[in-house]
Amino acid sequence: MMAPPTSRFRRVLLALAVVALLPGCDGFLDREPPDRLTSDIVIDSPAGARQALAGAYNALQSGSYYGGTLLFFGDLSADNTTHTGTFGTFAEADANALRAGNGATEGLYAALYYAISIPNHLLEKVPAVEDLDAEERDQILGEAHFLRALHHHNLVRLWGDVPLITTTIVSVEQAAQVRRSPVAEVMAQIGADLDAAEDLMTSTSQTTRASLGAVRALRARVRLGQGDWAGAEAAATAVEAMGYRLAPVYADLFSTTATTDEDIFRVAFDAQAFNNLSFYYRVRREVRPTPDLATAYATDDARRTWNILTDSQGRLTGNKFRDSGGGEDVHVIRFAEVLLTRAEARARLGRLDDALADLNRVRTRAALAPLVLGTDVTTQDDVLAAVWAERRLELAFEGDRWTDLTRTDRATTVMGIPAFATLYPIPQRELDVAPNMTQNPGY
Repeated sequence: MMAPPTSRFRRVLLALAVVALLPGCDGFLDREPPDRLTSDIVIDSPAGARQALAGAYNALQSGSYYGGTLLFFGDLSADNTTHTGTFGTFAEADANALRAGNGATEGLYAALYYAISIPNHLLEKVPAVEDLDAEERDQILGEAHFLRALHHHNLVRLWGDVPLITTTIVSVEQAAQVRRSPVAEVMAQIGADLDAAEDLMTSTSQTTRASLGAVRALRARVRLGQGDWAGAEAAATAVEAMGYRLAPVYADLFSTTATTDEDIFRVAFDAQAFNNLSFYYRVRREVRPTPDLATAYATDDARRTWNILTDSQGRLTGNKFRDSGGGEDVHVIRFAEVLLTRAEARARLGRLDDALADLNRVRTRAALAPLVLGTDVTTQDDVLAAVWAERRLELAFEGDRWTDLTRTDRATTVMGIPAFATLYPIPQRELDVAPNMTQNPGY
């Protein structure tokens, strides 16, 4: 079985036990030079703290994380894309027949826990760093809390109960004792981390590092997933109050040179640290859009024109990410998602006119006519269906479709799969090294 190549940029395949094997408390920061961290850098100075924080953001660039797998599998496991290449790992995701030994999901799981390990280390060491300005110290700590919340949330959405890791693992023996924590416990920690991040951070303008806007936007996403409709609406409204707006032109969101008022938090890529998105969609064509997705767009939808290319033989190509060198930034969260989150929350609360007002802002940007209550949609279920349909079209190829289907309990119906398959299998290699770990039922 061939796993997706990660040699196009840094390989990050460090599970908990592997992290524990590295020397010393700072050993997990021993990365290749492109990560701008070496084994002799420890968090005992302002420079060391800044370099470690840079490493925390570099972890997002992994080909097993936002550089590839997270986005690919978020659409392959759902109905947005289909596998047309040679990778057996991708074929399993497309068929909703993942095995515990799937190399791509093993890589994603390991990349997530590697990414968690750096914020944990920052949170332990930065408070003791001398000569670090208090505002900068708090900003670093706030960003670390945000990143830890983001990674744990990505884990729990895909695997359900997962190990909740909030301290640095420094030995193989310690790693071997990890066990899965209930979803509720992990979610409580995510909420606590977001609260801490908001208390500590002051930045409101940066987009390739976490800001207060990113904290509030992620809180809206988290609360929506928890069914806290009022909380999701409040968090989304707090984001809008900060001045975020939809980009006037959808295509501008995916430019390699421009930023927009819609950008909330992006992973930065460039010619040296690049993603695999355009390469797998447009060059290798390992994955393609499904005909079902293509026909879900209205013919005059501006997003259809940008996102999907149809060649002379009628074959579909994912065209959203167009830099063949992988140098374009990838959105973790943007304002259109926040608007659609608020639209769903308002619909759930029975405020259908308000929900449509948010939904129609996204539709109008796509050159579509607004939906009218009582004409185009009538009931709460109609409005929710419209919001979910809009999320699919707006966020296609950004890795959100699968978790949208699972959080709304539609995956079994839409995909025709058994309930157990809505969670990914815990990687077998984690079960092999940690006897307290258990497998998700059905695998």
